[in-house]
Formats: sequence, structure tokens, C-alpha cells
Amino acid sequence: MKVAIIGMGNMGSKYAAMIGSGKIPNMTLVATTRVKSHILDKIKDSLPENLEIVDSDVELFRKYDEGELDFDTVIIVTPHYSHEETAINAFVRGLNVLCDKPAGVYSRQARKMMEAYKEATAKTPQLKYGFMFHQRTYPVYIKLKELINNKDYGKVKRVNWIVTDWYRSNAYYKSSPWRATWSKDGGGTILNQCPHNLDMIQWLFGNPDYVVAFCNEGKYHPIEVEDEATVYMQWENGITGVFVASTGEAAGVNRLEISMDNAMIICEDGRIVVRELDKPEIEYRNEASDCFSRPVTTINEIVCEANDGAYEKMLANFACDESLIADGAEGIKSMYLSNAIYLSSWTNNKRIKIPRNRAEEEVFEKAFEKMLKAKLRR
Repeated sequence: MKVAIIGMGNMGSKYAAMIGSGKIPNMTLVATTRVKSHILDKIKDSLPENLEIVDSDVELFRKYDEGELDFDTVIIVTPHYSHEETAINAFVRGLNVLCDKPAGVYSRQARKMMEAYKEATAKTPQLKYGFMFHQRTYPVYIKLKELINNKDYGKVKRVNWIVTDWYRSNAYYKSSPWRATWSKDGGGTILNQCPHNLDMIQWLFGNPDYVVAFCNEGKYHPIEVEDEATVYMQWENGITGVFVASTGEAAGVNRLEISMDNAMIICEDGRIVVRELDKPEIEYRNEASDCFSRPVTTINEIVCEANDGAYEKMLANFACDESLIADGAEGIKSMYLSNAIYLSSWTNNKRIKIPRNRAEEEVFEKAFEKMLKAKLRR
């Protein structure tokens, strides 16, 4: 793959350094958009000597159209609102697209990106479209998915995920004028810090059917978007869950509890602890004669490898012939969840249904975008 990176901030420059230094098999860095001098100084030794640096994606696509630049893949690492337009511009040219999270600010953007990709594959069937959901490569989450899918401990009953280790100081929000604004960032901790967590929720358990959410804007920082969120989730198969996120708590935690029929699985600090019952809980519930007796529990730890090289794994996967770890269709799923969380909070904590068909999708999109526009007019 001959790669052009659009967006050379914190993450874009990391990808450029990985590819430029030869760490990613089958990827060659051809071009990037403009790089700030202090970022360039840090990575210049990793970049190829003949690297083309252009002012913008507009200039990049112009050079491609006029035959001045030869590349077949773009990696999009720009502000959230711009992902849709940039991806579509790439697809109409028959270019592969790997997009950083999230797909956009609202789900319609993700849907339009997917529609453009499908149109492009009519002419270029081998075209690739994926998302940088790198936490899917974490051994600890891969093991969790295996335990859930294999039903080693029965079915999932309840999910509780507290993610408050996203701590950010006021200096973080002041570091760039686009941060923590509705007009430029598109949201706060749910859209900026938590897309990976939301993707992991839907990857492990499927998207919930309903959410009720409470987002607190500027609770800990002088910002207009949320820096704390509490979300109640409900699945039609009976699973219930709570997701909590904050950038204003220290010391924070990242603790995922999965209550299953016959065990409690706790994932924290890269470790999985299984509290397994001596026999199925339903048998104990129905057969125990003592009003207050409890099942005997055995505690075991499952050792997983470290979460090393996740970004390199995602890039290498995109460049090889294997199935993508997170293809383009996955981008819209966490956007549904993100938009539903905001919409519930903006409508006095109304119970919001995640869309499952095109008719529901249209109603959902209009409702969310109407509320977002109201935020932008403030």
C-alpha cells in the first residue's frame, strides 16, 4: 500500500512514524498533510526523504487527480466533523480508507461514508474501508470475547463498566481551540475519549436496544461539553448495564464487571479475575433450603499478554489480505450508541431506542441532529 496521511496531529504523526520507519509490512508512506514544526522535529528521522508534504487534503487529492502523486490509501486523522467529506472524496477516487475514531459526530455521517464505500466497490471490488479501533487487538478483550461467545460461564446477565481513568487537567482543554467545543470537537468525553469503550461494548455484547443517559457538561472543567456521563443500557435479551465515564476524577479506575449465569468476570488493570460458582446459579437458587446461603465461589485469574503494539497491529492488518479487525460497517455501530447517549441526556433523560432499520434510523438521525443544532446555536 502507498499511504497518504491526512491530519498530522498527535495520532497522525504516530502513524506516520510507524509506517515511515518500516515497522508496518506492505505499507509505504508517500505523503502527508501539513505538519507543525514541533511535531516534525520529533518524527523527522522516521520519515522517508522523498515524503511529499502538502497543505491540505484538497491539495493532496488535486495532486492525485493530476498524476503528481501516486498513492492508493488514505489514513484519516482529522477533526471529527471532517471525516465524512474526506472519506467520500477518497472513495470516489477508488482509494482505500482507514479512519481514526469516531466515524464522525452524528450517525448520518457514518451511514453516508458506508454508502459511498459500497458505491465505490462496484468499480473497485477489492477496496478496503476500516476503522482504527485498536483496543480490539488487546489480548484481555480478545479473551473476554472468547469467554462470552463460548458461554463458558453461561449467558451474560449484567454489564457494569466504570471508566474514570480518562483524567484531564484544564491545561488539556486549553491546549487547542477545537477541544471541548460543540462546533469543532462535536462533544466531550463520550465522543472524544470513549469511542473505544463504546465500540468495545457493542463488540462484546452487541449494541443495547435502549439507553437512558445523564451527561454533565462542564462539571469539573470550564468547558461547554460533557466531562462526565452515566448511562443505563438495556438489551432485549434481558442484559442490563451501566457505563460511567469521566475526565474529572483522580485517581480513576477502568473496571469492567460482567455478571454471567455462573460466574462474575472482572476486568481491571489488564487482568481478568473470574469468580466461578461451584454449580449453576439457577440450580442453587431453586434448590437451596437455607434462606441466606450462597454458592461456593472459586477465584481464578486469567493471565493475558500485555496490550503492546496495538496500532501497529491495526495498520498491518489493514495492509494484509486478512479480514479487517474493524471494517467500515463497524464505524456506525458505536455512533448509534454515542448519539443515543447524547439524545437521551438532551431530552431530559428520555429512554432512547437504538435504530435497527432504515425507518428507525431516519427518525433517530433527525432527532439527534435537531438537538445538536440547538447546541451549536448557543
